[in-house]
Order: sequence, then C-alpha cells, then structure tokens
Amino acid sequence: MSSRNKRKPDTLCKNETKMDIDSLLQRKLLGGQEYEPLFPKVACDKTKLGNGNTFDTVRMIKEMVVKYNDQTKQVATLLQMESLKETCDKIYWFLYHHIQYKADGMEQNLRSPACAFKQRAEGVDCKTYSIFASCLLVNLGIRHYIRQIKQPSFRPDLFTHVYVIVPLNQETGNISEGYFIIDGTTNNNREPIHTMAHDTEVNLPHFGLNAPKGNRKTVAKKSNFFAKPSSNVVLVSAIVAVIGGAFVFGKSN
Repeated sequence: MSSRNKRKPDTLCKNETKMDIDSLLQRKLLGGQEYEPLFPKVACDKTKLGNGNTFDTVRMIKEMVVKYNDQTKQVATLLQMESLKETCDKIYWFLYHHIQYKADGMEQNLRSPACAFKQRAEGVDCKTYSIFASCLLVNLGIRHYIRQIKQPSFRPDLFTHVYVIVPLNQETGNISEGYFIIDGTTNNNREPIHTMAHDTEVNLPHFGLNAPKGNRKTVAKKSNFFAKPSSNVVLVSAIVAVIGGAFVFGKSN
C-alpha cells in the first residue's frame, strides 16, 4: 500500500477545525417522526472494525450497504419518483433535511441507516450519508458508485471526501455519459472541485428491478466531472477532511 494514502492519527484535524466544519454544514432539521416506524429498532452498539486507509473505508462502506440495505426498504419506496433525476433529488432532500451533519473526530464512525436516523439530531458525516444513500438506491434497483476524491485546496495528496454518484446510463453504468450526485453534507448537492476521483460500484445482484420509470431522455444530460464554482464549494472543499488517512474505525448497527 502506498505511503501517500497513509497518515498518522496525530495529523488529523484539530478540534477547532472540526467545530468550524460542524457550524458551516449543520442545518435546521425537519421533524421526521413520520418515518420512524419505517426503520427497525436498533441499539446503535459500536463494533470496532480495525485500522485502515481510505480504500479500506470505502470497502467497509460497501460492506455496510450489503449488510444493512434492508433497513431502508420501506422508506425507499416513498422516495422513488418518476425519473432518475427526481429520485436522486428526493433522496438528497431526505438526507439533508432529516439527518444532521457532524464531523467525526479521531474515531471514525460508520452507522447503519436505522442507527443514523435514530441519532439524526446528533449528526453523522459523509461516510454515513453515503451508506444511507447507497442503501436506498440498492432497494430501488439503481446502479451507483461510491466516489472518494482528492481536493486541491485541502490536503491535496489525500482522499478527503466521499459521496454517491448515479450514472445516467443505468444499462451500462458508464459515468462518462454523465451522472447525478447525492451528497448529504452540502446545502446545494454540487460536486466539489477535485483533482482525482476513485469510484467503487455497489453492484448487488438485484439492480434494475425497480428502477425509476419515465422518459429518461428528458434528464439524461451530461454532467461535468468537476463542479461549477459556487459560493461554498471551495470553502467546503477546503475544510471537509473526513475519510483520509489511517483511522480506527467503528460501526453502529
């Protein structure tokens, strides 16, 4: 494993940086009580998953999706819209407005969807948003990838952020034809500016069984691989560092 993808725990973000991230990305939540009966009861018990780098993080995210996607089966049906774009937008809306953001500290937490919703007022970070989004997409039969990126304005040698991308071409999964993103951390769901991306497909066997219907030609426009500049994209890119380096992982089911 290349040393470029490793760093020591003592180089992780300082507490004041974590507080800055939290204050910038936190939002006023909707109540969400109507969704509570749709999730199984969980204790959110922690299980230590061991040490790892960013690629281990994504592997663990995928394992969480395989294991816990059933927790979102009921709520996923409520978020399915007529088109692929509308469905992705609805999933983003659900995550952004119902689950608070909170950057992980030294201990990196991977929460199951039921645990994330139970602790939605406490907050989760980009890894758990990605797990949740991926679980919803799996239940809707939508092909997608977990994307990790390097950002030019923050620790450019490390992968520092993760989110979900959904290819417009659901038959081939070819992202060169364009894709939608689902990133519950930001208030505009725009892709951060990045210098490198690594994508991992979440390819469970039952993809395609319940993909959104409708004329996809109306939404299948190519997307740029890099986000257009906006008021907060650069700022968010500069401060979001949540999966890079050598971490001690824990999961909550």
